[in-house]
Amino acid sequence: MIKSGLCSVSFRSKTPEEIISLAAKAGLSSIEWASNAHVNEGDVNTAKEVKKMTEAAGLEVSSYGSYFCLGTKTDIVPFLESAKALGTNEIRIWAGKSPSAYHLPEQREWLVNEAKNISRKAADYGITISTECHANTLTDTPESLLLLMDEVGEPNFRTYWQALLHIPESEQLSSLKAVYASGRLTNLHVYHFNCWEYDREQRLLSEAYDKWLERFMVFKNDDTVRYAMLEFVRGGLDESLLADAKTLNDLVSAVNRK
Repeated sequence: MIKSGLCSVSFRSKTPEEIISLAAKAGLSSIEWASNAHVNEGDVNTAKEVKKMTEAAGLEVSSYGSYFCLGTKTDIVPFLESAKALGTNEIRIWAGKSPSAYHLPEQREWLVNEAKNISRKAADYGITISTECHANTLTDTPESLLLLMDEVGEPNFRTYWQALLHIPESEQLSSLKAVYASGRLTNLHVYHFNCWEYDREQRLLSEAYDKWLERFMVFKNDDTVRYAMLEFVRGGLDESLLADAKTLNDLVSAVNRK
């Protein structure tokens, strides 16, 4: 089962109240709150207030979009405390700051051990740690991502999926299917870009409706709740969000229809 959502970082300059109002107007189901924009790690009071406002508007807190990054000697506990106060059992993190191909075996092993440690701490809070598929990290290819899941081996260490823009379009669906088949896929970040060799342009999601429908159909008849969250919109405009939310909700309805 897919639920629609918005990443609050898409509108970094807006207040939580403004983001909640916009998400509700757009007919979305949930919000992923960003740690570097709206709910700072360790700011439990703000997290509790944002949780209250989100739920009062009839929305869910899908996850805590943290900017915790492996390899930076950062304490995970403040992020866990904020996620708990937000009422979510999901934290999204970054798997390092360098491409997977650049890591020497000992460097990768160090990051894997850190991932094990933070996952065990998160387990005490009943929280899942999910990596973000992203360029210039250990999750910049499906192969490295799946290997990382195996290397860490903690049941609450999982991953989001999103279209990696440096990977050919012909490989995107197989990437999603491989991650889904691993049994470790939690949520999705959703967007649409036209990409060229040295540039890219964000477009409306409606232009890629068929492409995303094919991806969403991977989850047909799967009752596990996953959030598909809009991450950035064309021009950072409210009207782009409203248009993309309509497309996303149409996609969600199509895949959830029995």
